[in-house]
Amino acid sequence: MYQVNTEKIEQHLVYMERVLASVSSILRNGNANDDMLTSLSLQRALHIALETVADVGNYLIDGFIMRDPGSYEDIVEIMLDETVVTVEVATALKDVVNMRKPLITDYLDVHDDAVSKLLNTHYEKLITFPNQVREYLKKEL
Repeated sequence: MYQVNTEKIEQHLVYMERVLASVSSILRNGNANDDMLTSLSLQRALHIALETVADVGNYLIDGFIMRDPGSYEDIVEIMLDETVVTVEVATALKDVVNMRKPLITDYLDVHDDAVSKLLNTHYEKLITFPNQVREYLKKEL
């Protein structure tokens, strides 16, 4: 039988949902580049989203004994292969996780408009990720 830490997965998903809900008004109002605090908030929200995708993906991979990933993008690819997420969501998630290196190591070169554009472009897909994971867990457990 599979040993999937559904409690930990749910904690991550709920936190991701809270973070995305918190920044939705910034994105809707188009004032993403107004000040440093707003910019940092959006960067952190994007970082939390991509780390949540990786953490949840790793919990699923470990719990369901899926193939080992080689990168953050590979985690998304495995979730797509295992039908955890749809093609549309996987495409968005790949774009999001590819921002990890700039956010973590090249933060001096991160452009606020790139962060807000990425969040705006993929917001709808990001907020569907938790429900797709939950549906997958219902189906598989």
